[in-house]
Formats: sequence, structure tokens, C-alpha cells
Amino acid sequence: MATLHVRNVPDDLYEELRAAADADRRSIGAETISLLRGALTQRNTWYAGVRRAVAAPRSPFLQRFAESAKDLVLRAQVLAGELGASEVTPAHVLLAMLEDDVLRPTLVGRGITVESVRAALVVGEPREGPVPVSAESRQMLERALLASLDV
Repeated sequence: MATLHVRNVPDDLYEELRAAADADRRSIGAETISLLRGALTQRNTWYAGVRRAVAAPRSPFLQRFAESAKDLVLRAQVLAGELGASEVTPAHVLLAMLEDDVLRPTLVGRGITVESVRAALVVGEPREGPVPVSAESRQMLERALLASLDV
């Protein structure tokens, strides 16, 4: 059996893991293996759905969604760069969505405004070049795709 060593675990996360292990009457190692197995199973199931959806023949709707999502990400990257962000966050994607004439009314109707989103962002020195998209933003867009395909 392989050995996995993990260093620099934040104290609060370690305490949460220890408490979960105690509650499940397991060692910390056994609890970690159980959590990893569950998370990987969930991840693999979720990505299998994404792969099926993306491999499906492109309908006009899906083609338009892909084009819109690409434009949205590119605009979010520009906005993140202008605001000095190190990566594109869901807030930057929301700002880009608020610039879209079709999406804006729905967001504003739910209380999401340019002012409220900008108030939640930390602003720094503007950056040049493309800003990487965070894993959280990628996951948000993937979930939107799956929801639109009803997967």
C-alpha cells in the first residue's frame, strides 16, 4: 500500500478532520482515505457527465452557449486585469454578465448589481495580459453548462 504524507495542513482543517474521525470512530488516516475516496468518486461521476455533455453533437443552443461563455470569460479576464486581480473569480464573471443586455435584467431582478459586486472585490494595480481563470470560476461555468443541458 502506498504512503501519502501531507504537510502544512491548516490547524482548523486538521481539527475538523480529527473531529470527523472521532465521530466516525476511525483513525485520522482511515478518515482521510474515506474522504478522498468519496470526493474522487463524486468528482469522477461529475466529470463523466461533463464529458458526455461536451461530446454530444452540438445543437444550435449549445453552440451559442459555448460562444457566449467564451466571450463572457474573455470579458471577465479583461475586467479582472483592470481591477488588478491575480485570477478571474466568480465575481468577475458576474461583472461580465452584468454587461450583457440579456443577462443583466435577471441578475438585477435577483438583487445582483454592478455596485454590489464591485463592493465585494479587492481592487489593485491593473495587470497586463490574460488573467488565469480560478478553479471556482471554471466549476461555476461547467455547472451552468450542465444545468443548461439538464445533465
